[in-house]
Amino acid sequence: MSRPALIAWICLCTLSALAPTQAGTVQVDFVQPDTYADAGRDARSREEVQAGLTQHLRRLGEALPGSQALSIEVLDIDLAGEIRPFSRVWPDTRVMRGRADWPMIALRYTLRDGTRVMATGEERIADLAYLTVQHAAGAGEALHFEKRLLSKWFAERFGQRP
Repeated sequence: MSRPALIAWICLCTLSALAPTQAGTVQVDFVQPDTYADAGRDARSREEVQAGLTQHLRRLGEALPGSQALSIEVLDIDLAGEIRPFSRVWPDTRVMRGRADWPMIALRYTLRDGTRVMATGEERIADLAYLTVQHAAGAGEALHFEKRLLSKWFAERFGQRP
């Protein structure tokens, strides 16, 4: 093999080794979102919650092998805290007290590898200790507690640490 051909072959092998592996896919559907316990005060906030959770679940799905597809149906959402009207200045303020106001998400999922069903189930996940110090770090991010809940569930259920 000539030297230029050898160099080209080495470059090609190196580039293919560095190429990112294909990630799994995640499909998220929200089933009857108007009936959720607490997914936002109005249509716009509900859409923002749905978009935020969808984006987070798809990011988590990047840890799945490329041949796998995860389908998630969100059946209910109860965001951390509760809406309390404080004043005219802040009419809809979400208050978190750490009592019975923890985040909860009910979902149904199916994990497939090609046509083979690898896992399926329906679960109601919640984080009753969501306001403890180690859990509350980073709480300024939108949907922090719900995303943390989903990350923990994903890691436990699918054995992945994104």
